[in-house]
Amino acid sequence: MEATTETFYHIYYFTVTMKTKFIFINFFICVFLILFSIQPLIAGNGGFGSSRYGIGDLQYFPSNRSYGMGGASFAVLTSASINRFNPATWTQLNRTRYSFGALYEGIGTKDVNESKFYSGITFSGLMVSLPIMPSNGVTLGFGISPYSRVNYNVITPSSFDTLNYNIQYIGDGGISQAHLGSSVRIGDDINLGLKIDYYSGTLNYTTKQLFVGSNYTNSEVTRRLEVSGFGATAGFVYTGLKTLFNIPQTHTLSVGGVFSTGSSLNAKEQRFYSFDASTILVRDTSAALEGKMKLPLSFGGGLAYSMEYFLFAGDFHYQKWGDYSLFDKSSTEIRNSFRISTGMEYLYKRDVSSPYFQRVAYRAGFFYNSSYYKINNQPLNEIGFTFGFGAPLFTDSRLNINFAYSFRGTTENQLQKDNIFRVSFSLSGGEVWFERPPQE
Repeated sequence: MEATTETFYHIYYFTVTMKTKFIFINFFICVFLILFSIQPLIAGNGGFGSSRYGIGDLQYFPSNRSYGMGGASFAVLTSASINRFNPATWTQLNRTRYSFGALYEGIGTKDVNESKFYSGITFSGLMVSLPIMPSNGVTLGFGISPYSRVNYNVITPSSFDTLNYNIQYIGDGGISQAHLGSSVRIGDDINLGLKIDYYSGTLNYTTKQLFVGSNYTNSEVTRRLEVSGFGATAGFVYTGLKTLFNIPQTHTLSVGGVFSTGSSLNAKEQRFYSFDASTILVRDTSAALEGKMKLPLSFGGGLAYSMEYFLFAGDFHYQKWGDYSLFDKSSTEIRNSFRISTGMEYLYKRDVSSPYFQRVAYRAGFFYNSSYYKINNQPLNEIGFTFGFGAPLFTDSRLNINFAYSFRGTTENQLQKDNIFRVSFSLSGGEVWFERPPQE
């Protein structure tokens, strides 16, 4: 009778647990799809005017966890989050994990004449990790995430003699980065990782000449740029510093670093022309121009210090955008860039039997981004603050919601000043897939 009762209990517990999982996963997916479906209703057309230059706005999103910590992540070893930048941090992922999410971005922009607000929701990435040999830190990781984004819509009134017209500049598209790599732990303190990066995407740049009256021909020129190619990223995390600095055994001090080779992407450019008169529509296409887009190398390093309840981390990341070129031509609007990120996390309890709010992770951070833009000889820098939390849903799954507020740019030299509010929504979870059941 006891065996029957115990078996019934296990079946009941498993059924309830699975139902709860499906409810939460379906709820998150529904919210995710709803946000994307209503995007045209809540979002204005346009975004950062500076994304006209280079390859657009770079998307800095190391992990769901680190976004609330200012982006600091290079030296953070964790079993609860997949780091997209440093594959060496995957050695702690001892079960199959997944993470995916969306990013809301609201931009209040102004120049010397007027101000506007734009908003939109984008996919922030998908990552999956599979532990191959957890005892040696061998983990396979793969996924896809945005690398850059072009998104602007600018209208400039113009005139020639007594003829008035508008010039409209529209841009969309971007470059995505697919990841495939692995990690390994050597001894107790050395963690290494290597991943292959595949870049691909389409960038569209459209210029329209729109006349006020109907007696003149409107024209439109679209430049479409398609790119693809491979690169590689190597990383390390070293945790043997506690003996050097006489740190308590319950604390951990680690140092980490990453190096990305950049890439020489295959690039193909084509132009499409359209002339719209009142009685006829004429379209034409230019011959394709093929060549290379050179993405520069990058490297960075960081420190992380963890205690019983707190984690503190800081990163520095540098990218040599002065080497960027497209069809062997450099750009005067681009410079070398760097980013400083720092943040902390507080998590009181991890045990599932603890009260709910004691198991919520609270985060805060700061970042300074010296972006790769230099427009009209004016550097474009961004300063931001972040905070957020990771709320447990069931077993090893968390709903991460992180907020960021930043400002960048200036209204001098005919430029724009942006106030940016971002919200990151993501779901991460873990399951034991390949564990062999005990033999009786």
